[in-house]
Amino acid sequence: MTNREFFEAVVNANVNEELTEFAKLALEKLDHTNSLRRDAAAKKAVEKEAERAPIREAIVKCLGAEPKTASTLIAESGMEIKPQAIPSLLKGLVEAGTVVKSEVKVTGKGKQVGYALA
Repeated sequence: MTNREFFEAVVNANVNEELTEFAKLALEKLDHTNSLRRDAAAKKAVEKEAERAPIREAIVKCLGAEPKTASTLIAESGMEIKPQAIPSLLKGLVEAGTVVKSEVKVTGKGKQVGYALA
C-alpha cells in the first residue's frame, strides 16, 4: 500500500475529524511534491532535447535512399557520438515514418541496422 492509498483510505473512512484533516493535508503535500518533480523532469527533458536537436539534424542530413549503418552516419556527419546513440536519436523519426530501419549486411561484421529516408 502506498502513502497515497493509505491517506485516501483514511479520508474515505472518515473515522475521526482530526485524522481526516491530517490525511487531506498529507495528500496536498504529496500532490505538491509530485508537481515539483514533474516540472523539474519536464525542464530537463526540454534542455536535453535542445542539446540533441543539432546532432539529430546533422545525422538526418546524411541519410539518403540507401540504408547506412550508425558508424557510417557518424563518420559522414562528423559528430563525435557513439554508435549506440543513433537508435535513440532516430527513434521518433522511425516511429513517425520519416526514417526507415532495415538490416544491412556488412562484410566482416555480419548484419547491422541501417537507416534510410522513407
